[in-house]
Amino acid sequence: MDNETYLAPVSERGKKVLDLIKVDGHAASQLMATLPLEEQVSLVSHQALRDPKSAQELLFLLNDEKAENVVDKLGDRSLFRIMKSQSSTHIGVLCLVNPDRVQSIMDLDPELFSTRGITDPQAAYHWLVSFLEEDDEVFSKLLQKIDIKVVASTFQDKILRSWSSSAEQADKEEETNAFPADFMVKLDRGELKPDDLDVSDEESLDILTRIYVTNEAYFNELVSLMIREDDIKVRTAEEAFERVQEQVGDMSAVTEEAEEMFIPLEE
Repeated sequence: MDNETYLAPVSERGKKVLDLIKVDGHAASQLMATLPLEEQVSLVSHQALRDPKSAQELLFLLNDEKAENVVDKLGDRSLFRIMKSQSSTHIGVLCLVNPDRVQSIMDLDPELFSTRGITDPQAAYHWLVSFLEEDDEVFSKLLQKIDIKVVASTFQDKILRSWSSSAEQADKEEETNAFPADFMVKLDRGELKPDDLDVSDEESLDILTRIYVTNEAYFNELVSLMIREDDIKVRTAEEAFERVQEQVGDMSAVTEEAEEMFIPLEE
């Protein structure tokens, strides 16, 4: 969605919300609720450009239903600015966003789809951790609505490829880049579980376990993609670029703006 070039003007009452929010949150909330929907959208959009964190505060002045109505009419760029302004892994507005829109918002992230033409696993990891803050139902919906290759790129390098008991066999498996036969049988039958994985760190295993608990079929498809595809990071970035080009054309100016305002998520 890109309605940001058709914004309603902000009235004096709308501007007063920005002043009140600093001194009287209750009064700001009451006034914000009385503004027409078009002006609420315009106010949040303008603020997303100037001060994205403040734009999120404006949304939180409204009840969930009204905030969702505003978010539905915000452009993807405004939502991207708000999401990327967060200084932690929790993206507060995520629960207000239609999951169908999340991929197009993520496509605007120059940290995720780098100028090197690949998907950055660390940036993908930060997005996924922000999804973890949501309940199982929302988490599952988000997973199903984004490119599974983005998720695969997060963990592909974290899955170790040697389960053998002998060093000689381990070397052989490393050379052939193969997994044990029983592992592949479980994967092909859709019977693989997180405990069957040898993952480089516990936190990644915890996330993969959450994926398994919320959607077992997705988990098996994800692992299959990670161990059978070699160019996930490149293909995912190329496909994201194609989607952006189809939707909004040349995004070089937006990318430069995003790089300037980006605040890294905390490790």
